[in-house]
Amino acid sequence: MVRLRIRCRCVALAVVVSQIFLGFWFYSQPLDPPKQFLKRLFSEGGQSILHLTDHEMSHYYTFFGKDLCVKEGVIPEKSSEGNCVCRKGWKGRRCGVPEVMQRAKWMQNEELSKNLQLRKRARRVILVTPFSYEFDIFETNVNELNGLVDIFVIGETNYTEPGSKASLPVLNKLKKEWLKDFQDKIIYVPVTESDLKKSSFMQNLVHTGLRLVSDIRPDDLFILTNGEEILSRDVLTFLKLFQGYPLPVKCQYREHVYGFYWRATKSINNTKPQVCASSFQFLANAFEYQVSRLQEGSVLEEDLNFFTTHEQPVSEWTVPDAGWKCHLCLSVQNIFRKFLNLPKSYRPKWFTESSSSMLPFIQRLVKFGQDENLAPIGKANTPSQENLPSYLWNNRENFNHLLKNPYETISIHNLV
Repeated sequence: MVRLRIRCRCVALAVVVSQIFLGFWFYSQPLDPPKQFLKRLFSEGGQSILHLTDHEMSHYYTFFGKDLCVKEGVIPEKSSEGNCVCRKGWKGRRCGVPEVMQRAKWMQNEELSKNLQLRKRARRVILVTPFSYEFDIFETNVNELNGLVDIFVIGETNYTEPGSKASLPVLNKLKKEWLKDFQDKIIYVPVTESDLKKSSFMQNLVHTGLRLVSDIRPDDLFILTNGEEILSRDVLTFLKLFQGYPLPVKCQYREHVYGFYWRATKSINNTKPQVCASSFQFLANAFEYQVSRLQEGSVLEEDLNFFTTHEQPVSEWTVPDAGWKCHLCLSVQNIFRKFLNLPKSYRPKWFTESSSSMLPFIQRLVKFGQDENLAPIGKANTPSQENLPSYLWNNRENFNHLLKNPYETISIHNLV
């Protein structure tokens, strides 16, 4: 009887010990990105912090003996020590300078370009973007810039008119595991009505985003987009891996409306290139974290000489072909929802809250190539591999609505 009790106690102890070890093993396993995202989003006291880390040099460079070439721009099988053979569209001794950069005015200035050199430690990149139904654009940005952007700060607001609230479509999609493979590097910022009364949408995103990122270095890079912009991977590779180019950086995008099948012949809404890239140190010291001043690119005269060094010249310049801007590149239903969620003063003059009349009206705008101001967009464009982001081209069967006018062959009487 005594032996039986001892055996039972031993078995019970073994079960308890195994459960303890099983519990330790289970909770030590890394969460998949969607669960990590939800855990960060709803942790006690608000979102937890994401930590910036560094990649090994081999993540960005291919080594041939003691020499190196930039992975994005080199043809490895044709290269050797002392001889980097560049892919089409890339130049430089290390194949690290995309041709678009060669067209920038400052590159023709020997005083500005002589100190340009590759970095031994790549800048970490934080991309900040406000959101309003631009799911396809953000999905393209995330996949196109994967491996170059370290943290994506995205935000949306549910404020429309006083006393009314819009939905939060981005948050709802993220909860349903949208972009699940990238959620471990996404920071989501909800912007409230009270936030907007204090400062702009983008200012809120930058301010809150900075509080949720740790280990930022002075030379880390901030990229600002407006939600409709897709930055070229080639351009970001250059900005991430080189030092010695001037700050701040402005971006001029190829502009499209409704889809890549309508190419704008003039700037959409007469917008001028805005600052799209700055180092953390430059944002903090030259602009005092004020995004409006940064986007204007207005460096105070007394700051100009103070911040200019051989390693970091200060001179406003523009990347002439930095990527793509696809204005209102949404489904007709989402264009209607986007206008509906805007304050009335920001809506088009013709807009009403009646979906039955607005949906066919918007369809006609798309069909005939008129923007929200009823002005002609420009000319029809046939998208090709050379003039599209590679992610869109490689997945064009999923983005056919952005590559071909869906109403081109539909009779106006059949528009619904």
